[in-house]
Amino acid sequence: MPKAYVIGHVTLTNAEKFMADYGSKVEDTIKAFGGQFLARGGEVLYQEGEPLGEIHVIVEFPDRDAAIAWERSEQYQAILAGRTANSVGGILIMDGV
Repeated sequence: MPKAYVIGHVTLTNAEKFMADYGSKVEDTIKAFGGQFLARGGEVLYQEGEPLGEIHVIVEFPDRDAAIAWERSEQYQAILAGRTANSVGGILIMDGV
């Protein structure tokens, strides 16, 4: 089974609350399901089309089941409002090759 990736592009609307309620807590939830950040923030050096957000993340999980289990977990759901209430943008889960 191929690895799976969570990819996010978000723009913060309240950076302080985002970091306090979500950003400072999300890595522990990811690690609990075997995930790891491959990219988190950082300068974008090249982009085509309209900007997708200010902050970009790529998280690798062992497989799709682990990524979905993380997203549906009580741990992640408990902090999710910290992201959705303090940022706009999208998150997706996709299979690797």
